[in-house]
Amino acid sequence: MDHIDAKILEILQQNARTTISQLGRMINMTQPAVSERVRKLEDQGVILGYQTVLEPEKLGKHVTAFVLVKANNCGKLFDFGEQSSEVVEMHQLSGEFNFILKVMTSSLKTLDRFIHECSQYGFTTTMTVLSSPMKSKVLSMEEE
Repeated sequence: MDHIDAKILEILQQNARTTISQLGRMINMTQPAVSERVRKLEDQGVILGYQTVLEPEKLGKHVTAFVLVKANNCGKLFDFGEQSSEVVEMHQLSGEFNFILKVMTSSLKTLDRFIHECSQYGFTTTMTVLSSPMKSKVLSMEEE
């Protein structure tokens, strides 16, 4: 991957709806050349897909929390996480807790109900998000 691929990735992370034509103009390349580079990045698994970013509050999801879990059965917790509409991310960890779940609910009452349900899979501790000054950031291609 060279600096041109890195620039393409930076642009697409900022706006995945950028057309091949627009990309070409931005990096001073022909449409077929840009198209080929994007296809290669997709084929190599560098670009996994394209997503629409939603505003949870506008969809009635007013509470975001992170739930740490010391799971007593990882498989059952994983199944629960896949089936639960409140779980938007699930990560396996090292350390005292073996999972962290990012959950979004409509209210503290529904979060409480979720935590009670989740507790059957192990010990939990919950951190409620007060604000998100940085929700996500463009992944840098630069080496440090």
